[in-house]
Amino acid sequence: MFRFFKDRRAIEMVEAAMTFPIAILVMLAMTNLGLVVFGQQSVQAAARHGARMGSVAQTCAPCWAVSEARSSMQNVSMVQNSQVEILAPGGVAGSTLKIRVTGEVPNFFGSMAVLFPGLPSGPFQLKAESTFRQEGW
Repeated sequence: MFRFFKDRRAIEMVEAAMTFPIAILVMLAMTNLGLVVFGQQSVQAAARHGARMGSVAQTCAPCWAVSEARSSMQNVSMVQNSQVEILAPGGVAGSTLKIRVTGEVPNFFGSMAVLFPGLPSGPFQLKAESTFRQEGW
C-alpha cells in the first residue's frame, strides 16, 4: 500500500487536471471583463459624439444628438438593446444639451451564478451621459 502512495509517475497529470479548469475560468473572466470595458467605452463615445453633434446643430439639436448617437451605436455589435435619451434639450445658444446612452453586454457567466452565488446572473448594464453647451452664431 505504501508503494502506491510513494509512486510519483502521474502527479503531473493530476496537477494539470486540477489547474486546467481554474485557468479556463480565469481566461473567460478576463475576456468578459474586456468586453464590458469595450462596451462601456463605446457607450461613452456614442454619448459624447451625439452631444457634440447636437450642440453644433443649427436646427433641432435634440434630433441631431439622438440621430448621431444611434448611428454610433449601430456600429458596435457587442452592445445590445441600446437606447438614447435626451435629458436637457439645448436649443438656444448657451443652453445645456445633455444626452444619456444605455446598453447591455452579455454575461458569459450568467448560468454559473447558480453554482457561485457571488457572480452576476444577467447582462451587464452600461450607461453614459454627456453634456455640451449649445453653440450658436
